[in-house]
Amino acid sequence: MKVLNFIESALSGILFLLGIGISLYSVFMRYVMGASQSWATEVYTMLLVWAIFIGFSTALKEDKHIAIELFYDKFGPTMKKVSQAIIFIIGIGFSIFIIWTGFNMVLTAYDQQIKTIDLGFPIWINYLIMPIAGVLLLIRFCEKAYRFFVKHEEITHGGDLEWKQ
Repeated sequence: MKVLNFIESALSGILFLLGIGISLYSVFMRYVMGASQSWATEVYTMLLVWAIFIGFSTALKEDKHIAIELFYDKFGPTMKKVSQAIIFIIGIGFSIFIIWTGFNMVLTAYDQQIKTIDLGFPIWINYLIMPIAGVLLLIRFCEKAYRFFVKHEEITHGGDLEWKQ
C-alpha cells in the first residue's frame, strides 16, 4: 500500500502542478502576449481532471471527504458496525459503478475514434481516468473495510477539522 500511496500522491501532485503551469502559461500568452493558445485549455483541463480524480482516492484514504458524524459518535459498537457496513457497501457499489460506466465510456470513445478539437488527441485516453479512479476507490474502500472489520481499527478520524455540536 505504501507504493500505491506514493504513486497516488506523486502523480496527483505532478498532474496538478503541470495543469496549473499550463493554465498560467495560457493566461500569460493570451493577455500579455496577445496570442491565444487554444490547445492549452484541452491539456490543462485533462491534467486537472486526472489530478482531481486520483485525489478522490487519496482523500478517502486520509478521511478528508465530508462526513456527518453527529449520529455516528452517539452510536454503540453494534450500530457503528452496521453503519460502517452500509457505508462500505454503498462505497464499493459506487466504485464498481464508476469502473463499469468509465470502461463503457472508454470503449465507446475508442470505437468511435473521437478526438479532441484542437489537438486531435484521442478522447478515450482522457476517459481512462474514470475506471482508474473507480479501481483506486475500490481498493481504498476494501482497505478501510478490512481495517475496520478484521483488524478492528477505528477508521473515522474526522480529518483536519472537526465540528463539534
